[in-house]
Amino acid sequence: MRKIENWVNIAASIGVLLGILFLALEIRQNTDMMRSQARDAITEKQMMFSEWVTTEPEMAVAIVAAGEGLQEMSSEHRIMYSYFLTGVWREWENSYYQYQRGLFDAAEFEPRTLRWRSQMEPDAARALWAGTRLWYAPGFRTIVDGFVDEIVAEIRQFETPN
Repeated sequence: MRKIENWVNIAASIGVLLGILFLALEIRQNTDMMRSQARDAITEKQMMFSEWVTTEPEMAVAIVAAGEGLQEMSSEHRIMYSYFLTGVWREWENSYYQYQRGLFDAAEFEPRTLRWRSQMEPDAARALWAGTRLWYAPGFRTIVDGFVDEIVAEIRQFETPN
C-alpha cells in the first residue's frame, strides 16, 4: 500500500510540475501577444496622424506654417497645430509608457525617439511644448526636454560667430 502512495505522490508532483510549465508557457505567449497588440495600436495611432496630414490640406498648411514660426501662423493654424501636437505627444508618452513596461523593445523604441527629436526642431513645436510640458508624465518630459535642450544648444552654437 505504501508503494502505491509513493507512486501517486510522484505522479501528483509530476502533474504539478507539468502544470507550472504549461502556465509559464501560457504567460509567455500572453506577453508576446500583449507586445504585438501594443505595437499594433501604436502603429495605428501613428498612421492616423499621418493620415490627418495627407488627407486634410489645412493640417498640412498648418505644419508648413509652423516651420516658419508661430508668429507667421494664422490663429486657426496655430490651434490646429497645437491640437495636432498634443495628440502626437500623448501618443509618444504612451509609447514611452509601453517601453517602460517592457511591452516595447529598445530596438523598436530608440529609433522612434530620433523621429521625436526631429519633430521638436521647429521653433513652434518647442514653444508649444514649453507651454504644455507639465501635462505629461515626468519621465517622458525628461526625454522631450532633453531633445529641446540639444536643439537649442545646436542653434546657439550655429548662431555663435567663430
